Amino acid sequence: MRLLPVITGALVAGSVLAPAAAQAAIRFDPATNTGFIDAEDVRTAFGWDEAGLARNSPDIGFTYHVGKAANYSVVCKGGVRAETSHNPGSTSAGLTTVVTWNRGRLTGFRLTGATSGASSMNVAPEPGLPCPDERGGDIRSVSYLNTTVTAGLSAEFRDIQVYFPQERTVTTEPPEGYSAVSRTAWAKTSERCSKLRKRP
Repeated sequence: MRLLPVITGALVAGSVLAPAAAQAAIRFDPATNTGFIDAEDVRTAFGWDEAGLARNSPDIGFTYHVGKAANYSVVCKGGVRAETSHNPGSTSAGLTTVVTWNRGRLTGFRLTGATSGASSMNVAPEPGLPCPDERGGDIRSVSYLNTTVTAGLSAEFRDIQVYFPQERTVTTEPPEGYSAVSRTAWAKTSERCSKLRKRP
């Protein structure tokens, strides 16, 4: 699928990132997966004229995305330090769409709920796993830094996907299942075992 990003929120110092400026009329409630997107926003995003938007409107779909990246600092064998991230659980929801018209003119797209969903995740860095820096062998200890969450809508037409303004936040709340105590304990135990093996 060909991706055509429209605009993305910029990072702001502190815990919250400001969303990009709103376009003509995009309203969306993530709790219910309902809202409304003005026809002009969709037309501009795809670069069509009004006739092109009207012609293609029956085949336009919309998706709500929530992307997550948990960031970590790791210390690897030999004291090599690196930063890495993992996906603790990103989701996307395909949305039901109703094209709205007024006196023969396309006015927008009403979003009435989710029709499908998908999720993805991968493995968090752990002591014993390969170091992100190839010089470091394996990971010895892991420290959680923060998690970046990026949420927003996209529109799809055939092999083209465009993104509307995204909202990005940063939290220091660890992902579910993360245990700093267990990682520290594992690292200390591994270090003691290593020293014992080296004794004559």
